[in-house]
Amino acid sequence: MKTVVIGSSNMDLIAVVEHMPRPGETVGNARFMQAFGGKGANQAVAAARLGGEVVLVTALGDDLSGHAMLDHFSAEGIDISQIFTDREHATGTALILVDKTGENSIAVAPGANYSLTPEVLESRKSVLSGAWMLVMQAEIPYSTIRTAAFMAHDRGVPVLLNPAPACRIDSELMSVIDILVVNRTEASLISGLSVDDYPLEQVAEELHHQGARQVVITLGRQGSYLYTDTKRLTVPAFRVEAVDTTAAGDVFCGALAVAAPHAEITAEVLEFASAASALSVTRQGAQPSIPNRQEVEAFLARHHNIQ
Repeated sequence: MKTVVIGSSNMDLIAVVEHMPRPGETVGNARFMQAFGGKGANQAVAAARLGGEVVLVTALGDDLSGHAMLDHFSAEGIDISQIFTDREHATGTALILVDKTGENSIAVAPGANYSLTPEVLESRKSVLSGAWMLVMQAEIPYSTIRTAAFMAHDRGVPVLLNPAPACRIDSELMSVIDILVVNRTEASLISGLSVDDYPLEQVAEELHHQGARQVVITLGRQGSYLYTDTKRLTVPAFRVEAVDTTAAGDVFCGALAVAAPHAEITAEVLEFASAASALSVTRQGAQPSIPNRQEVEAFLARHHNIQ
């Protein structure tokens, strides 16, 4: 069954530094690398490497970065027939600093990503026919996210939304979300309840009350938490040596998209996604860090988090 990913694509320019620079400070001796990224593209590549049949709807510039990405997506086995080429704006670019602990700081120039409008999507709505799931993030226009979600809902296609970067979600959109994946910051903003001040279950309950059928809160080294009508469970994180956390959340979402039968999240699904995410943080770069299914299954055979 195909997974449709609608979202952003960026060229990542990465500097690995000893520590994050303070305002006005220059940090030298950085190591530089360039890699394919963007939350939509990351999640599409993750889903494809983990065994999914993936169609990507994204917008690229008519430039060297955009042409290279098309070749890259094809090599990953992703269907690129619905990708939009914007001849007026450059391909999106992300400037990423990664410190020695693996933590990152990111600035994004969206470029062509903001050209992925509802009008562009309308001409590609047939892509949702027969889809297993629609996966989206928040590096494209909010109006496009809403349009796609309602298109999917009307066709009976489950919607997974990862509102990253953090953004507020209106009640109509929340009502058609089958799987809401948020980190602490996103959960606090959308629910109106700080994860630091309120019990996690209360924050998740509020998100569920707002309309999301299943709520998954990712907690970094503390694992992930699931809240539904009938389930409340925490799956601990795998202990690994983090090198770069840039794509950890995207890999987690891509893994959920291919591992959740009938869009139902279970402890086993969360463990699979956590394993994929754990492997990714042990490697540099966004898409270069994404493991394949064989690597995740081998990792799970050596490590078990669920009793």
